[in-house]
Amino acid sequence: MKDFIKTTVLGAVLASGATAALATELRLSVETPPGHVRNLAAERWAEAIEEASGGDLTVEVFPAAQLYKSADAIRALASGALDMSIQANVTMSQFEPNLSFSILPVFFGRTAEEARAILEGPIADETGEMLAAKGINVPGSAFLFAPQHTAFTTDTVVESYDDLPGLKLATPPSPVVVSVLKEMGGAPQAARRSEIPLMLSQGQIDGMGGVTELTIIGGKLWESGIQNIFADNAGWGFYMPVVSQRTMDKLSEEEQAIIRDTWAEVHDWASDYAAGEMESARETLAEHGVNVVDADLDMVAEKRQALLDLQDKIVSDGGMDADFIARVTEALDGSM
Repeated sequence: MKDFIKTTVLGAVLASGATAALATELRLSVETPPGHVRNLAAERWAEAIEEASGGDLTVEVFPAAQLYKSADAIRALASGALDMSIQANVTMSQFEPNLSFSILPVFFGRTAEEARAILEGPIADETGEMLAAKGINVPGSAFLFAPQHTAFTTDTVVESYDDLPGLKLATPPSPVVVSVLKEMGGAPQAARRSEIPLMLSQGQIDGMGGVTELTIIGGKLWESGIQNIFADNAGWGFYMPVVSQRTMDKLSEEEQAIIRDTWAEVHDWASDYAAGEMESARETLAEHGVNVVDADLDMVAEKRQALLDLQDKIVSDGGMDADFIARVTEALDGSM
């Protein structure tokens, strides 16, 4: 009888081990710190995938660039070394330049509704196809993050575009962000998100450019010295789900559907969460001593027009497809 019990228990243990061994383990890397909406979305996505698959798929989330820094993560996705991520469009633009479309002058002053319509329409389908050709699968819609502003500074208070010349501003590693800030007179320095707190605290830069109020809140960057924001709504940032095509090819059709369906749920949650954060952003920033200067609307309109005259050059210099940008412009104007 004892031998029978031992055999039964051993068989159960071996069966459990076999089930665990059959589970597919995926790795998801993000660069932002815990508590950021991107990280929260990644955690919810991982939990939803494991639950929907009955444990057959598990996802380990690596935050704060523990596994890969942003540009490295994108290359790892394309090669199959990394399974999943949630990436900012400006970061992805290093890999696919057209993803910088939402920070071109044509997007200056656009509303959240206008930006969201682009993310949920045929333009988004095109960008998904562009990434698919490079080995990266986009399993669902991107979620709108926040409007981007031109300057976030430590000591210098920026009240107009005339205050930008000479300011050293760390930017996302997007050629378009760098180009636009140069045209405005700033001195942009493309930098990885994980490097910026140290650069700020050591005084290597005067601040940041081409990011959002939620970037400051999510990273608690007032602790690194950010005290002032020049808010001019210079385009929009968004986060997109990305999966290595090599990883998707290894999954069954049912498992691929789980990846897509669970993201659809997370997308809606993340969109609402980011919108809620924006509603309380000014209050949060004020609580931490961050001063926000809202740019004069006429001044922004004048700057937008001046930059629109240069947009073709910015598009060309940034390696973007002029025909694609023309379709983006048509979509914004409601003719698509």
